[in-house]
Order: sequence, then C-alpha cells, then structure tokens
Amino acid sequence: MAVTKDGGYRWVVINIWHFASVSAFMVIYTMGILLPTITDDLSLSPSQQGLLGSAPHWGTILLAIPLGLAASQMSPKLLTSVTLLMLTLCLFLQSWAPVFAVLLLGRLLFGIAIIAQQPARALLTRQWFRANETIVVNGFSNVFFGLVVGGGLVLSPVILDALGDDWRSTLRMFGFYFAAITVVWVLLGRDRKTEEFQSGELQRTVEVLRGALRHRNLWICGVGFAGATMSLSAFLSFYPTFMLDRYDISLNFSGGILALDVVVGGIVGMGVGYAAAKTRKEGRFLQALGILMIASNLAMILTGWVPILFVFALFNGFAWTFFPILITVPFNLRGIRPRELVVAFSFTMMLVSLGQALGPLLTGFIEEISGSLKFSLFVMSFTSATLVLAGLTLNFDRPSTERSVAVAAPGD
Repeated sequence: MAVTKDGGYRWVVINIWHFASVSAFMVIYTMGILLPTITDDLSLSPSQQGLLGSAPHWGTILLAIPLGLAASQMSPKLLTSVTLLMLTLCLFLQSWAPVFAVLLLGRLLFGIAIIAQQPARALLTRQWFRANETIVVNGFSNVFFGLVVGGGLVLSPVILDALGDDWRSTLRMFGFYFAAITVVWVLLGRDRKTEEFQSGELQRTVEVLRGALRHRNLWICGVGFAGATMSLSAFLSFYPTFMLDRYDISLNFSGGILALDVVVGGIVGMGVGYAAAKTRKEGRFLQALGILMIASNLAMILTGWVPILFVFALFNGFAWTFFPILITVPFNLRGIRPRELVVAFSFTMMLVSLGQALGPLLTGFIEEISGSLKFSLFVMSFTSATLVLAGLTLNFDRPSTERSVAVAAPGD
C-alpha cells in the first residue's frame, strides 16, 4: 500500500515508535521503586545505588554522536527492530544478575540500546512530517511519556508487591513486555525515502559534524536539558527511598506522587508546547517553568503530608511541560540537513543523558559525604536553573512548512 505524505499511517508509525521508546525510559525511571529491594538483596551502598541509577546513561555520553553518525544512513525500521531486541535481552540479563557487577552491566547495555535507537526518531520525524508539524509530533511523544512512565511508576510497586517483593520477576515481566513491543514494531513499522534523504547520503562525515554542531542554539538547548534532567533522575532514583526512610511513606504512595508528576507533564506538555510556539514566547515559558521546577522540587522534600505532596507533584509536573518546547529546537535549526539533524538530535540526547547520569551519581555521593539524603536532594533541586538560562539565551528559529517530496516508501 502506498503511503502519501499526508496519510494517516504516518501517525501509526511514529506513535508506535514513541510508545516503544518511552517504555524503555519507563524501565529506567522505575528503578527507584525497585531499588530498596535490590539494595536489601545485594547489600548495596549509597554510591552503588547511585551507580546503578546512572549506568544506563554512560553509554549515551560516550557513544551518542558516533552512533548517530553510523545510524544516519540506516533504515529507521531496522535500527529500531535491532535495538528493541537488545533491550529485551538486557532486561532478562538484569533479572538473572547474581551479583551487582552483572546488574550494572545489564543497565549499561540497556542504556546503549536506548541511545542507539534515538536516531530513528529524528529520521522518521523528518521523513514523514513537515517542519511546522514537529512541535505536534514532539507533543505526542510527551503524552506517551507521561502515560507510559507514569503508569509504570504506579504499577511497578503493585507488581512488585504481587510478586512477593521479587525484583527479578518484575524485571522479567518487563522483558516479556518488550518482546511484545518488538513484534508489533516489526509488523507495523515502516521507512520512507525522500529526495532530501537521498541527497544527504552523499555528505562526508566531517561535513555532517560541522553542519550539526555549528549551531549556537543546539548547545544552549543541550545545557538546558542537562540541568533539568539531572534533578529529575535524582528524584526518580532516590525520592521513594527518601520518603520511605524519612516519613515512612510507602512505595505505592511515592510511586503515585511521581506518577502524577510525570503524567501531568506529559499530557499538559502538548498544549503548553503548542501555546508557546503559537505565541512565539518560548523563552518566557522556559524561564517560568524552570523557576516552578526548582520551587516544586524543594517543596516535595520538605513535608511528609501526603495530600499536599500530590499538590506539589502537580506543580512539578506542570513545570515539566517545557520538554516539547526544548526538544523541538534541533529540528528547527536553520538550514539543517537530514544527516546533520540526526547528529544534532544525538548530541541533544547525549546532554540529556549526561544530566540523567550525573543526577543519581551526585545524589549518592553527596549523601555518602554529608550523611543526609534530604540535603543531597535539596542541592540537586537547583540544577534546573539551566532551564531558566536556556529561556534567557535561546533564539527560536521559525520552521518552513514544506520539505522535499517522497519518491518511494520501502515495503509499500
């Protein structure tokens, strides 16, 4: 069946991809729910807990750009299929891990598979959608992130409890879940070739790197993401443990609080991103949301009263509606070509992962030095100030409405 540029099937392709991608992040972020039982089983120190939380992001920091360059000429469908299979195998490896080192290795390989998959997002978006539709595409990604990651945070403690606090069985369930996603993608995922992509395939590697990394906006965008994701990963990794130890709040309640945070940010983010783009006040939005994020992070660690914690989580979730605004920046860089876009997007994800890696790592080390997890989370709350900086310094390019016309769609 032929797929036209404006056909509805493009939304099937991109939304299956988004669902698969955010499911991988759901596994990463629910580690905080499993961490107390893993710690009891393997006798982990605070530093080891931090290492476990940051491990999926190390490979991204080192390999994002090389993998982006290698993947920029690959089929997005094949790339996604291979990485989904790798994610599935890594989950089963982690569920089997007899010692900390093996579990750490499984988490590291899981993160490498995630970053290897990300170039497919840039390629599919560029292949199937007009430039001025990118904010909507990224908005849908945010919705999926909120629903899937939020759902995972709610269901993980329930599953863990149903399985007798067996974190290994919980990870095995995630493994079967990913096996099912892999089958769906193989059956329904699809590539699409355009004249723009065919001409871009002739670019030399040096030209691609220079074309991608020359943009000032790209670097500011990455720094903004790094600080914000640093605080996010710190809270997702350690907040359940902190609330359990400090206020005797169960993992179910902590999971619900974090889930509300993520769900609100995901669903509302689509509307906020569209409003920011429509009014052309993206910078003002980023500044306000960055300040709100710092304030709500601090509020969430200063009380153990559950009703007010859900209110603070609601505000924190609203602060996370910045994501569609900032993630659209690489797609709208002036004059960027398809292979350059893949590298630019990979560079952005590298700095996102840098923040995610440093968050739990620094939290664990600060706790070990200071003896206070509360103080550690207090310090990490302020890393979101980079979002305010991004809002003050970014110049938002305005996308054109059209790109080249499709010439073929492999498999059609």
